[in-house]
Amino acid sequence: MVLEHLLHEENSDMIRAGILGLGYMGGCHLQKINATDGIQVTSAHDIDTGKKVAAEADNMIFYSSRQEFLAQPDLDLVIIATPNQFHKSYAIEALKAGKHVLCEKPVTLNTDELDQVIRVARETGKIFTVHQNRRWDADYLALKKAIADGWLGKPVAVESRVLGERGIVFGWRADPAYGGGMLYDWGVHQVDQLLQLFDGRQVVQVMAQTWSVNTPAVDDYFKLDLIFDDQSSAHAECGVFALEKLPRWFVYGDSGTLRIDDFSAKTGRISKINKNTTVEVSHGIDPLVGTSRTMAPLKPEQVERHDLPQVPDASRTFYQNLVSACQGQVQPLVTPESVRRTMQIIDAAFKSARTRQSMDVQI
Repeated sequence: MVLEHLLHEENSDMIRAGILGLGYMGGCHLQKINATDGIQVTSAHDIDTGKKVAAEADNMIFYSSRQEFLAQPDLDLVIIATPNQFHKSYAIEALKAGKHVLCEKPVTLNTDELDQVIRVARETGKIFTVHQNRRWDADYLALKKAIADGWLGKPVAVESRVLGERGIVFGWRADPAYGGGMLYDWGVHQVDQLLQLFDGRQVVQVMAQTWSVNTPAVDDYFKLDLIFDDQSSAHAECGVFALEKLPRWFVYGDSGTLRIDDFSAKTGRISKINKNTTVEVSHGIDPLVGTSRTMAPLKPEQVERHDLPQVPDASRTFYQNLVSACQGQVQPLVTPESVRRTMQIIDAAFKSARTRQSMDVQI
């Protein structure tokens, strides 16, 4: 093809990527890659041949055959952006075809499937990474910096919430046959963030509940609790129909408290007791009504309020690292082993919700 020849000639020093699945996430990957140096999307495959015109308008060669798409000799990287139940088989096909693979989350539907992909990646020597891009969200980086800078002391309990208002689970994500539901859609991001935050600590207990509030076939609301081996804890919660707000993050530390209101990390604060404050028993409070002495509030001057830390924009980090990894310069920041821990937690969460029991684990 003339277009294929021109792309190869003009970009021979670039990583040539192809998108497998031109739905919503396929378009998101295209947009991000177009803003990243050293990589270009040159081709695409989708079972809907009606997407050929749009693909070619974006300077991509469109393949109606997945086998022909994977057989391209100058294709370096395959981006899998299909419904979830295809991730395992398509990743294995692409790796065996000699391509590096970026897989959309959830990486697979369970840990056993992921282990099969990891085995093939090791056999072929190709990169296999996963789009756990929420590690570089502004709210999460602000949280990490606040903890690293010592504002909170030791985090005793961390709460992560993603709550929407529309009450809708879009498209195939409402179908269990495609691996739909919020545990797969948002749970994998929240668990991944929490495991990175508590790096070096082992999860010893998992407890989860799921509900189908407005979406009969899949979970559209879940609560998930993790207990770590040092007795610290993490709570993840996600729902699509919450018309009142709770903080995106709430952290209960042994020397401070943090609240981040939303993904922007522009509202929220860190609170600490003033170092010159001596906390005394509060008098004149009716112990049978309201706060009681134990819960009586401090005076305003006894509490220091601090703005959230500012963090630089890191939204391009994932793709920049991906390019360098494909060029053999660095290792991928999102390793299969780190994603495997997340999938183990998701497996345990589904089992906990199904049996209505907490799961003792070593993850």
